Amino acid sequence: MNKYELKKKIIIGTANFTQKYGADPKKISHKEIKKILNLAKENGIYKIDTAEAYLKNKGVFKNVEKKFKFLSKITPDPRWVSLEFCQTQLENHFKVFNKNKVETLFFHNMKILFTKNGLKVFKNLELLKKKKYFQKIGLSIYDTNCLDFITTNYNFDVVQCPYNILDKRILTSGWFDKLKDQGIEIHIRSIFLQGLLVNKLVYKKKHFNKWKNLFFEWFQYLENNNISPIDYCLNNLMSYDFDQIIIGINSYNNLNEIINFKEIKKNIKLIDFKLSDTKLIDPRKWK
Repeated sequence: MNKYELKKKIIIGTANFTQKYGADPKKISHKEIKKILNLAKENGIYKIDTAEAYLKNKGVFKNVEKKFKFLSKITPDPRWVSLEFCQTQLENHFKVFNKNKVETLFFHNMKILFTKNGLKVFKNLELLKKKKYFQKIGLSIYDTNCLDFITTNYNFDVVQCPYNILDKRILTSGWFDKLKDQGIEIHIRSIFLQGLLVNKLVYKKKHFNKWKNLFFEWFQYLENNNISPIDYCLNNLMSYDFDQIIIGINSYNNLNEIINFKEIKKNIKLIDFKLSDTKLIDPRKWK
């Protein structure tokens, strides 16, 4: 994958468009959101990733252009075994998207898939997919442990998972190749680990003190080689054929830097961090 191919795969992550989110939480103004989406459009980036849980402000996408497509996450409960209830819930959720197309609908939480109601809920979504409510059914995961059961029992189109220089479990577990072999798309998120890999101030917070030597080494390496953290993290993706890349955006300038990232010269030795410590790589465990 080269720089231009990577750019085509970018999806705008919007977790912080209506709430404070990430390692250094900031909520973005409506004016800034408009600037971000205009810049995305100018660069042919027309996909937006969101979730029912993020949409504290129901009007955030009220005037979004028709060219934009949405990927959204939902958390079905046992009531979704009723097709009518399922349909009503989705119709209400989709009102937020200004009649724009919903490309992929993700399970945000997979608990229900491990219960007796899981298959029925999934079948209801398959029926609504056939009725063109959305195009694909996806699953958002934090780790790969669930995938054996999920791929045996359900026919998902897409898996969205974390991937970054510290968290390469989708590769090391062998699931990248297995999902590809099954024709399942792989979308990655958390490439900057919610800002931890690009913001020096964040790792100084108390919870991250245990890994201060690792972060010191990381930022020192970048400084010594005159590489920006964003450039490094994006270059790291180019070795793998991920189908889509969700990048959380917190400002116009942030998106501009991502779009115009520089390729790293081949003669620079890349570092290889791989960690299994979920207290660092799983943001749910941050305190």
